[in-house]
Amino acid sequence: MKSVKKLFALLLVTVLAIGIAGCGTGGSSPGGTSSDGKIRVAMQDPNVPIDMQKQTNSYLMMVADQITEPLINLDNDGQLSPLLIKEMPKISDDGLTYSFELKDDIKFHNGDTVKSSDVKYSFERLLTKGVMGAMIDQVQGAQNLIDGSATSLEGFKIIDDQKFDLVLEQPYSPFPSALATPYVCVFPQKACEEAGDDWGRTVLYGTGPYKLDSYTAGQGIEISKFDEYHGEAAKNAGVSFKFIEDMNTQVMEFQKGNVDVLQLDATLYPQYKDNADIKDAIHSFNPVGLVYLAPNMDKITEPKVREALSYAINREDICNNLMNGTATPAKTFIPEGLIGYDDSVPAYEYNPQKAKQLLAEAGYPDGYTVDLPVSAKYSFLVKVATAIQDQAREAGFTINVQQMDGAAYSDMAKSANVPLSTSNWYVDYIDPDGMIYQRFSSTTTMNNSSSRYNNPEFNALIDEARQITDEAKRQELYSKADNILTRQDYGAIPLFNETKYYLQNPAIKNFEVTDMFRFHFNTAELS
Repeated sequence: MKSVKKLFALLLVTVLAIGIAGCGTGGSSPGGTSSDGKIRVAMQDPNVPIDMQKQTNSYLMMVADQITEPLINLDNDGQLSPLLIKEMPKISDDGLTYSFELKDDIKFHNGDTVKSSDVKYSFERLLTKGVMGAMIDQVQGAQNLIDGSATSLEGFKIIDDQKFDLVLEQPYSPFPSALATPYVCVFPQKACEEAGDDWGRTVLYGTGPYKLDSYTAGQGIEISKFDEYHGEAAKNAGVSFKFIEDMNTQVMEFQKGNVDVLQLDATLYPQYKDNADIKDAIHSFNPVGLVYLAPNMDKITEPKVREALSYAINREDICNNLMNGTATPAKTFIPEGLIGYDDSVPAYEYNPQKAKQLLAEAGYPDGYTVDLPVSAKYSFLVKVATAIQDQAREAGFTINVQQMDGAAYSDMAKSANVPLSTSNWYVDYIDPDGMIYQRFSSTTTMNNSSSRYNNPEFNALIDEARQITDEAKRQELYSKADNILTRQDYGAIPLFNETKYYLQNPAIKNFEVTDMFRFHFNTAELS
């Protein structure tokens, strides 16, 4: 297994090599850069508020990262550093108490000063209204807050407006890393409460290098440089996110000089990789994560049916044909480079006859029918779902792929009514806790997920693994947990690890996309 340090070194070199482009000929935008000094980014309309406490949408993260901030920053080399705090938290000898002090006079975009009470409010909001409360569920009293038996977070101890302690129920080794994720951002309590349902739509105040100017459904999102930013000022006037639903239309707008940056669907890569006008503007990176199939354990209850589904999928074919060689079959949920990855496990076998046998043993000799809803916003996942639909037919599966409006799909998933889904997950920090616990712990799956996966043995393993620092022991525990999830319960069916692509106007310098799937617009300069 590659060490985390080596992984970061490799990916950082790759990102820096592809992410910083000078002025050139191939791929240059005919119109140069925008006259208003803003970077123009094409994206699909998420149709949901810009609120990372309530969403895991990658498009939203691209926007929210510019506006809101957590307490701690994750550097490009994988190191943690203070962001809203003066120094990294002091940790008690028993590993349970973390002491913080906010920087002096940090301003939200509405002019309010960040206080300890705002941090406490944000933590409580994430636990009670958010989808990623598992990030901080080890704070004392978190579960009582979640289940409604408490109205405040017991383990959050306010000392004064700048100082506070966080007391954990038990040691939690990845805790500082979890605090560096965009989900654990800090909002101003008064403004957030007053905005209500408008938060993230017409109102959103953070502490980031850019402030929200407007969010217009069907048109786009405008953000501009925040002059009172507590850190290094943005190198440009702002970012204009333009909503363009069709991926090919996004590329056409790039060619016309109306767009500077866009994410390029990997399935479209072969179509454009040899295009003389844009081929030199195509960049890539390898996010730490995977694409997988997620059965709803309450809907597909028979383990043999889920196992049969795995045998019904030809991963090699998907990687070679649908993905045109830009992806590799996944063998585990935890990807290579993270503690817990086990290279010794065999590749998943494609065996339609074995799948039919398993279906018969499960009581479905005539085949099995299941709905696979998918958000039409994610054309990439629609293509993956369609490929699986075609492949699994030979094994006796009738998979009904149902394209839905993004908001409708989100509501369906939150209510745990999605029987089967194609999904992707990319780690937010370099630790298996961010990969497997945040996606499949019972805290997540039983409250904010359509997966509904809940295995006590699995839960015990990942709970123990997040409390210790011994790397060898963590490797053992996470590897065993991954095996239970993906090869015993088939609670997740790994498909492939992918390469991500994006187009960048060569007139934009010092722009970065990291292996953490984070976009750094604030460092970009227009020439």
